[in-house]
Amino acid sequence: MAPEQTAAALDGGSAAAPDSADRTASAATSGAGWVAMAAVGLAVFVVFTILLLDRVTIPFDVPLLDAVRPWVGDGTIWRVLSESANIPLIVIGVGMVVVLFLTHRRREAVLVAVALIAITAGSEGVKQLVARPRPEGTDPNIPGVVYSYPSGHVLEALTIFGIIAIHIVRSHAARWLAAIVVLAVVVDTFLVGLSRLVLDAHWPSDAVASAFAAVGVLGVYGLMTHGNAWATKRSDGAGDHGHAVRPDHDTAAG
Repeated sequence: MAPEQTAAALDGGSAAAPDSADRTASAATSGAGWVAMAAVGLAVFVVFTILLLDRVTIPFDVPLLDAVRPWVGDGTIWRVLSESANIPLIVIGVGMVVVLFLTHRRREAVLVAVALIAITAGSEGVKQLVARPRPEGTDPNIPGVVYSYPSGHVLEALTIFGIIAIHIVRSHAARWLAAIVVLAVVVDTFLVGLSRLVLDAHWPSDAVASAFAAVGVLGVYGLMTHGNAWATKRSDGAGDHGHAVRPDHDTAAG
């Protein structure tokens, strides 16, 4: 090999090693971010749950609820916002599972389906466990209105739209578009939670704790679909023998 070629090869090798190390370090940092997100979100939810099981009064509940109750007006806009996190969310969630399955991301489809079932069943289970009465003024004729904590509307809205946001942030979409999607998810979750308060369906702590729970679920989802994790494998039509890593694993979504 000529001296020039030897030098070029050495230069290429020395450049490739740091680049590989940088990618490894970035992946590790991103993974740690998902772990922290899951741990903090779920821990805060558990703390709220324990406090409410002990019938501890949350200091900000009554003042905040009293502050937003006068905003109800005829209630139309608030009911629309509230119902946007009901049947439409079910359609979006099922549609997401179907799309993932049909595009051979079947492991991830299973993960999404399990996550959605878990948060729905888990929410109802915690309601029965804590048995927190809803605020006075809640319409007793609304079907299924029994207990207040947690808010299934907030939990499911942030989880479903958050999963969609993770996919967009990890995709090749422009950064400004990804930022708008993330902001839209935050605003939508806030408005859904606010509508539940204005309609007297929940205490403020119900919505806050549910948002943290959803953040925890998204952290778990992000970790399980991070890099070369099991759920990122694609399966071919013959089963689960041919796998390829998804192109949209973490670069900026950690």
